[in-house]
Amino acid sequence: MSFRAALVLSMLAGGVATAEKAPAHHGKSVELTVPGGKTSTAYVARPKGQPHGGLLVLHEWWGLNDWVKSEADRWAAQGYLVLAPDLFGGTVTTDADEAQKLFSALDAKAATEVEVAGVEWLARALPGKKIAALGWSMGGGQSLNASLASPGKVAGTVMYYGLPVTDANVLKKLQGPVLGIWAKRDGWITPEKVAAFDLALNDASIKHEFRSYDADHAFANPAGGRYNAGAAQDANEAARRFLKSVLK
Repeated sequence: MSFRAALVLSMLAGGVATAEKAPAHHGKSVELTVPGGKTSTAYVARPKGQPHGGLLVLHEWWGLNDWVKSEADRWAAQGYLVLAPDLFGGTVTTDADEAQKLFSALDAKAATEVEVAGVEWLARALPGKKIAALGWSMGGGQSLNASLASPGKVAGTVMYYGLPVTDANVLKKLQGPVLGIWAKRDGWITPEKVAAFDLALNDASIKHEFRSYDADHAFANPAGGRYNAGAAQDANEAARRFLKSVLK
C-alpha cells in the first residue's frame, strides 16, 4: 500500500467532521499576495492588546472551517496575532471523500507560496516580534513545510500528528524548536514514523519535544469521530507552554 493510500484510509476511518455550531468568530478575512499577481484569502484574529508574537495556523483537510477559525480566535485571546491561510481556495467540507479529493489535488508549490505569503504578512505586521507555525493533520505537515520555507522568519513549529520530514539535511534549515504531538494509535503517522523523525531531528541538531497520547489520529478536533478530550486538553496546554517559551 502506498503512503498516500495509507494516509487516506487512516483519515477516512476517523469519520465525517460534524457541522456542530462553533463560537461566533471575532476575526476577519484578509488577502495575501502570492507570486504571479494572485491573491489568497486568509483569516486573521487579533489579540486585545499588543501581540506577544505571530502565529501561522494551518488547517486540516476539511478546509478553513469554523473550528479552525475558532482555534485562531482562541490563540488570539492568549495574546498572539493569528493568521490562518486558506489552502483550498474557499472550499470547506464535512465529507471525508470530498476532503480526500481536496487533499489529493493540493498543489505543493502553490500551498508553499501561500504559507510564505502568510509568514511575510505576519512579519510586516509584527516588526521585531517572533513568529511560529501550528497545524493539525494535513496542516501539521504544512506547519513544518511553512517553517522550512521561511526558516529565517519562523521561530518554532507545532505539529499535531502531521507528516514528518526525515531528511536531516533538510531539517537543518529550521531556525527554531519543534513540538510534535502524536497519537500512538495513528495509522498514518505511526510510532515508527515518529521515531524516524525524532532521529532525523537529532541528527540535524534541532531541539524538539515530542508528546504521544493513547489516542488516534485527529484526536484534538472535537468535530471529528476520534476526539479525545483528555489528550486534547493536555496537548493544547503543551502547545501553550511551547509557544509562550518560543515567542517570548
